[in-house]
Amino acid sequence: MNNLTIDKSKAITQRNYAVELPYIDIKQRARSKQWVNFDRDNLYPARVYNMYKESPLQSAIINNQVKYTYGAGLADYDASIFTPNLTERWEDIIKKVIQDYCIFQAFAIQIIPNESMSKYSFFHIPVNQVRLGAYNEDNVIEYAYIATDWSQVNNKNVVEIKMWGTEQPQAGERYLWYCKPYDPDELFYAVPKWMSCANWILADIALSKYYLNYIKNNFSANLSIAYPNEPEDEKKQEIYEMLNASFSGEDNAGSILLLFGENGVLPTTSSIESKDADLYQNVCDTVLKYIVAGNRLISPILAGLSTSSGFSSKSDEIIAAYTLYKLTVIDEIRNFVMDKINFLLQLNGYPRCLTLQDYNFAQEFEGSTSVNDEKEKEQNDTDEDAENKDTQIKEDKDEKVK
Repeated sequence: MNNLTIDKSKAITQRNYAVELPYIDIKQRARSKQWVNFDRDNLYPARVYNMYKESPLQSAIINNQVKYTYGAGLADYDASIFTPNLTERWEDIIKKVIQDYCIFQAFAIQIIPNESMSKYSFFHIPVNQVRLGAYNEDNVIEYAYIATDWSQVNNKNVVEIKMWGTEQPQAGERYLWYCKPYDPDELFYAVPKWMSCANWILADIALSKYYLNYIKNNFSANLSIAYPNEPEDEKKQEIYEMLNASFSGEDNAGSILLLFGENGVLPTTSSIESKDADLYQNVCDTVLKYIVAGNRLISPILAGLSTSSGFSSKSDEIIAAYTLYKLTVIDEIRNFVMDKINFLLQLNGYPRCLTLQDYNFAQEFEGSTSVNDEKEKEQNDTDEDAENKDTQIKEDKDEKVK
């Protein structure tokens, strides 16, 4: 048998849509004041955010993670504690920080000493707007850079700011504190842990667009029309737009198709078999499984998705799932965030006293469960009375027959 040879220059290959880890030039040194690009185009955080926003499942997981982390809010603390700045409370700063951390695995705080150097003010900076400078000869990052839109930057819309801890704080000077968990492979920027399932998230986004187009096109292109003569390009476009306007979309499902012949020759129509819907359902199930795993979600029920499990009630299932999720994920996030927040309190001379309270899921479901149990008991009592009454009537009839 002859060996099959393939001319690679003429072969048709599939496009690679897979997400790769961001490229960061770790060899760059701070010979001049310039930021280190976050990926080759410096837009990696924008892609991360778009995946979070466009995937219904990922958005639900992250939003609930933020909600569970903040929990029931801050425990009571001394009202005399200095607020972070003139317009915000600690609760406001913490909510923003948690959201940044859950999405980007990092957050940023701007620290400003007052003129008397007696207190500091703290402001949240969206971490996706931050880029870091390179390491200097002492292996320290001296500067950070802030821009609201990194796709279009110039000398006017990029703000340079000193990094916190690089010098003795100066009155009125602004410093940026970039907070991320330690990872020896990430010398500059944090990469979210959930990006391990980024390809599955993109598949979820693609599926949502696929099903939208599927519905808009009456669930499939199930009819082909062959015209006897090939019209001019302008006429082709006119016919296509007419048919598309008349028969595509959910509002036109089941419309009547009326065709006219030309010179006694009618256009021919033929049906197109729909693709196997089970294939796409299997893909949806697989995507769900891996996105849940990539986010370390204990159960899809924590993202608002129903499950088939061995629990006697949904309340029991969600309480059990949340308890384990809190121990493995929520506590890790909360400890990191609150450790940094309490450090800011220490700068102003206050004790590390801010703590977040847990949701009391048991109490929340206990109320609804008790109401449901009462209704179920009343229904059972009514059914039992009716059954007893039917039994008594039957017994009375049997007695009369005797």
